Amino acid sequence: MIMIGYAVAAAYLGRWIFSRVKMRSNSTGMMLLLAIAGASFFTTGCAKTIPPGHVGIVVNQYGSQKGVADFPLKTGRVWYNPWSETVFDYPVYVQRAIWTKSLGEGRPQNEEVSFNSKEGMGFTGDISFSYHLVESKVPAFYVKFRSDNLERFTHGFMRDVVRDILNESSVHFSSDEIIGVGKEVMLTEVRDRLNVAMEPIGVVLDQFGFIGAPRPPESVQEAINAKQKATQDAIRAENELRTARAEAQKVIASAEGTARANDLMTRSITQQIVSWRQLDVQQQAISKWDGKLPQYSGGGAIPFIQVAKQ
Repeated sequence: MIMIGYAVAAAYLGRWIFSRVKMRSNSTGMMLLLAIAGASFFTTGCAKTIPPGHVGIVVNQYGSQKGVADFPLKTGRVWYNPWSETVFDYPVYVQRAIWTKSLGEGRPQNEEVSFNSKEGMGFTGDISFSYHLVESKVPAFYVKFRSDNLERFTHGFMRDVVRDILNESSVHFSSDEIIGVGKEVMLTEVRDRLNVAMEPIGVVLDQFGFIGAPRPPESVQEAINAKQKATQDAIRAENELRTARAEAQKVIASAEGTARANDLMTRSITQQIVSWRQLDVQQQAISKWDGKLPQYSGGGAIPFIQVAKQ
């Protein structure tokens, strides 16, 4: 409607000026008409396209309506008066950012975030997060930050808020909790508080977490590594001892089995069995004898000698 009003006003202005100059020379009239045409072009408005995934806002610079329009502009071509209005467009799709110590991930600088435990121990950590702007609150977002530069907002204002809330939450957790199972509880608390803080300006946090584990001071990390190594060595020694005991039990069991078998065998041997075994040996020798007596160097066979029984 504003653009139509500009066009109608320009048309009436052109007709009025034309009626005043038609008695003058042609050259002078032509110059005035060209000036009117130029003025009409600039007052009837310019067009701007709001791309998909974005919304636009109109900022009135002059007049009684000066300020930011309460409603955002949807995707498509919009018309505005370049003399009195400015149109900004904001992405409303998910924005992702990371703050890490590594120079090869994220921006090429150390952006790790620091915080403290309940004991006052200093930690650092790499953080990833994502957020999006609520369409209906984009005008309020502009009023607060006066810029459509989300990069500046992300690594400026939002980083400050994240650091403050992370430090306020982490001091309720011990070092062991931050390193261990308490980490997720702390992150949930931080995410909830960030959403509450960002809700008035139309920012919704979609994801927030650590990349890897939080890093304690180097001296503490060395102590943790030594403790873990000692625990692993103790477990390994215990396993080796159990293995040795198991092997010894096998040897003992085998020896006991052999001794028991020998004992049972010894107990089972009687004089009758011994005599039977002797007879069996003699019988085998007789069955193999060819009937010839053994010979000796003096000549003749060795005679049988009758041994008298006692």
